[in-house]
Amino acid sequence: MSRLKKYDKLWIYFAPFFLGFLAVDQLTKWWAVENLRLGETVDFGFSLSHNYGIVFGVQLAEPLIFLLTGLILAVGLYLVVKEKMWQDHRHLAALSLLSAGAIGNLADRIRLGYVVDFIQVYWWPTFNLADAYIVVSVLLFAWIFIRQDS
Repeated sequence: MSRLKKYDKLWIYFAPFFLGFLAVDQLTKWWAVENLRLGETVDFGFSLSHNYGIVFGVQLAEPLIFLLTGLILAVGLYLVVKEKMWQDHRHLAALSLLSAGAIGNLADRIRLGYVVDFIQVYWWPTFNLADAYIVVSVLLFAWIFIRQDS
């Protein structure tokens, strides 16, 4: 098999989805910053907030946030390569969501010093599409692994 064909799935499944998800995440965050007022609270809908912490707004020193992010990305990349996940389109769909979510939030943190959150659902902490992508990707991976074992 030629080297190009070996990576066809990567370009067919991963790249377009990754770029699309990342673009939608960044566009919705731009929309939120341009159209919502910081700190305005709602029970359900859109409410702009700046997340200086990590998951659920847990506060950590900025160097520690970058260290944890780098560590998670390195472990994830290792698992992708070790398990050859890039060869299976189901894994690539979940990986595109996970990568777009992680990079979307990382881009905010590098560019702005915080992550833009704007979706509010009652008592749940405010979140963004990148956060939703990460949650959905974890659920997809769990479903894939459960199905493989049965």
